[in-house]
Amino acid sequence: MNMNIMNMKTRLIAVVSVVAVSCLAFILSNTAVAQMKEGTSYQQQNPKGPNSSQVSKQGASGAVVATPITPQEAAKKYPAPKGKYPMGERDPHNADGVVNSPYPPRTAFDCSSVPHGGLVLDTHVNKVFVRP
Repeated sequence: MNMNIMNMKTRLIAVVSVVAVSCLAFILSNTAVAQMKEGTSYQQQNPKGPNSSQVSKQGASGAVVATPITPQEAAKKYPAPKGKYPMGERDPHNADGVVNSPYPPRTAFDCSSVPHGGLVLDTHVNKVFVRP
């Protein structure tokens, strides 16, 4: 009787292990196939904002072309939180002029046409940041 229970436990563990490994393999293969599809990239379907047509324009390294905004327009439409706008984040691995937005999802913008210290509108979240 005791040996029969041990056999059942061993079989149950083997079956559960096979099912778990199969599920994991299925998930990983779907992820790999999805990443291999050509021509797929993140683009917001219905961007909001005054210059939403620029969301799809790509600049250096595939980054979205930055939308510069004047301090007067920014103050009127997008008031600064805590009195000043946050600084964009430069990634040394990206091309010169490419700056990541400080706002999630931290979209990369090609700011090569925006002067250092200039204001940039993050068209994905409608918030302003400073180009470093």
